[in-house]
Amino acid sequence: MIEQRPAFMACKNPGTGWRIDILWADGETEVIKGFVTEHDATKWISEHSVACQESASPPR
Repeated sequence: MIEQRPAFMACKNPGTGWRIDILWADGETEVIKGFVTEHDATKWISEHSVACQESASPPR
């Protein structure tokens, strides 16, 4: 069985700011808003993606 891990993407919001879209293996998309810059969003991804990938399921 192939293990599927979530995919993370920093996205520009319409207007101002950035968000992170997380696509989970079950097809669910989670959005985390509130980042001022792309750097802030990518930093969050680098700091949190490993833990999210280890759990491989959305936080509840």
